[in-house]
Amino acid sequence: MKPWVEHFCFWRSFGDEAKFATIAFIPLFISIVLPIAYPLFMSLTYANQSVVERTAVVLDADNSAHSRDMMLSIDATQGLSIKRRVDTLEEGIQAVMSREADAFVFFPDDFSAKIKRLERGDMKVYVYATNMMIYAATLTALQETVLHKNVEIAVEQIANPKGVTGDKAYNTIDPIQYDKHILFSPTLAYSTYITPILFCLVFHQMGLLILGFSIGFHRERDKSFAQKSLWLVDYFLRYLFYALFIGLGTAFVYVYLCPLFAWHRGDTPIEIMKLIWVMVACNFPLAAALASFCRTRYTAFQLVLGTTLIFFTLSGYVWPHYAMPLWIQPVTQFLAIDPVAQGIIKIAFKGATFADCNREVAHLIRLFAIYTAIALVVIHRRLIARPFTRAWHKIRPAK
Repeated sequence: MKPWVEHFCFWRSFGDEAKFATIAFIPLFISIVLPIAYPLFMSLTYANQSVVERTAVVLDADNSAHSRDMMLSIDATQGLSIKRRVDTLEEGIQAVMSREADAFVFFPDDFSAKIKRLERGDMKVYVYATNMMIYAATLTALQETVLHKNVEIAVEQIANPKGVTGDKAYNTIDPIQYDKHILFSPTLAYSTYITPILFCLVFHQMGLLILGFSIGFHRERDKSFAQKSLWLVDYFLRYLFYALFIGLGTAFVYVYLCPLFAWHRGDTPIEIMKLIWVMVACNFPLAAALASFCRTRYTAFQLVLGTTLIFFTLSGYVWPHYAMPLWIQPVTQFLAIDPVAQGIIKIAFKGATFADCNREVAHLIRLFAIYTAIALVVIHRRLIARPFTRAWHKIRPAK
């Protein structure tokens, strides 16, 4: 076979990569084991799906009917219970600081007396706030309890003495009642919210990592490979080999793992999986461009691991785009994880299907074209520069 014919037999790259992967093993481990192991670990970590029970300690210096009734109401609140009573203010604060309890509630000795004089009774609350999830949930539970007790006391001390009783008394004291409807995420489970983007980030980064790792590994082991000029199609076929295994990993995660841990029900995992597949395909040119810079396998790890937090932050999933600085917002439009994150929100929480994500898919197709143009310039920079170099040498011969 003539050399130029052999050079354009791109299908050989697929076979060479398959042979290399079975010998080296590590690329196969990255493309098969890690895309399953990471989501499995995350699923086990978030198996409870939410912070179920929060605790509080109480110091009742008043020891009155009002303070005791308030303690009973706090203990009856869903997701919040009184763990024990403490004897001093310092002991209560220390219980929160040492993570024995999530909150410390203190009733001063004039709590009931102020209420009877139609003054504000001070109930002091100390909440553990280094974890925002625990802080928000604990404070919300306490606020709802206080709001409910305020209405009861107002009815007892103001409405009833005036002869207003029953529902009319409650309507007089609390005339506005809001009817809360939580759209798209009625359970408010943090795990149900965060796991889709984490799974997406895993497959996004694995797609970028595996090709650069493989090319870098090749160049380490084979010096002749380091001198070889690879065409974009060479990169594509090598990427295709690993993308097939990553695709199987996504199928396992979304077909088996998501229903097993009840992250999402019905066809939602399948619809998300389709979007992930499009993202993995879209990322090929970007992965090829990055791989062209990988002289060793460790270069790939540095490139990918260094961008993981950036992709996660700029996805718009955990922090909205409109809250980002104006100069950063255009940058997010050039990341494949951005439209995928918006598509996941549509599918996972708004009941959409893959067919409803036309805008996101079109965005990915545009990014594929942009990434391809970048990859062609980066990978074939030597081939592109060669005619200009020859012309320059003709004009100005070497001395």
